Formats: sequence, C-alpha cells, structure tokens
Amino acid sequence: MASAIKRLALQAPAGARLASGASASAGKHALAHAKMWENITLFGVIPVLAIASYMTYEHEKSHHEPPPEFKPYEHMRIRKKNFPFGDGKRSFFHNPERNALPDGYEVEIHH
Repeated sequence: MASAIKRLALQAPAGARLASGASASAGKHALAHAKMWENITLFGVIPVLAIASYMTYEHEKSHHEPPPEFKPYEHMRIRKKNFPFGDGKRSFFHNPERNALPDGYEVEIHH
C-alpha cells in the first residue's frame, strides 16, 4: 500500500494540488508519511503481534484443566427434542472431552 501511495505522489504534475490547501511540496510530505507508517507497521505492529501471540499461546497451554467431575443431576442436560443433525445427542460444536452427554463424558482426558 505504501508503494501505491508513493507512485501516486510521484505521478502528480508539478503544479497539482495533492491535498486540500497543499502546495506542490505536499508530495514529499506524503512520501515521508507513507514511509513513516510503513516503518511503524513493519518494525512496530508486526513484532508486537508476534510477541503477544506467543505469550498468549504459552499462557493458554499451561492452563488446561480437566473438566469437572460428572454428576448426573436431573435438571442438567435435559433434552426435550433431539438435535436435528447426527445422532441427535451431540450439539453441533460437541467436544467429547469437554461436553458431557446425559450419561457422562465420552472420552477421559489423559495429561
């Protein structure tokens, strides 16, 4: 994107107004700002995103806990109607390790 801005600024005729109320020297000013934002993106935003992503991944990796013990309470997991897909017992986003069916978990988690 910065290179497109540079090309646009360089293609303007010498007497053309590049911005509202600007003179012919506005092209150099636009090039300077384009280069500044390109450097901020490359050397500021991208490294910060990479570091934040790594820190979040490491933090989440160390916090996996087993699901709570299954207790067959009568008021929980009441199914008046089966789900309209699959076997009707599992929701669309069912996770066999984390989501219990009415009779318990399908899979035991081993750490």
